[in-house]
Amino acid sequence: MSGGITHILCGVDGSPAACIAAERAAGLAVALGARLSFVAVARSGTPDPALAGYMRDEGIGEEPVPLLPEGAESCLATALSRAADAGYTGAVRLVRTGKVALTLISVADEIGADTIAIGRHRHSGLRRTVVGSVAQEIADRTSLTILSCCC
Repeated sequence: MSGGITHILCGVDGSPAACIAAERAAGLAVALGARLSFVAVARSGTPDPALAGYMRDEGIGEEPVPLLPEGAESCLATALSRAADAGYTGAVRLVRTGKVALTLISVADEIGADTIAIGRHRHSGLRRTVVGSVAQEIADRTSLTILSCCC
């Protein structure tokens, strides 16, 4: 990579590892003068019937509602706060839906990030084999720099 790290995208899911990654990404962004974006990947859900009826009546459509993992919203808020505490005030907050690894790569491409920071849970070899690793899937699918923070 010839230009170094200029834009960090940090995946935040509410886990302790993701919150640590967010804090470290903020510190790195400040140290390098890089841009910083936080993204939470939600699953698509259907709105409750009253909201769906309102959306239909108003012609808004019936788009799936992004449902964030428990703790992701507070982790996003904490990430932005910690970034500000570290001296970084321009962090962007994004919420997208989709498969985590593919969505992080897609958003990184969309916003021009050259680095993806993620928290990584320590899993046994068997669990990692059965469940998979988001970090490994990202590494297998992109040439972007990956910062993996273990917890």
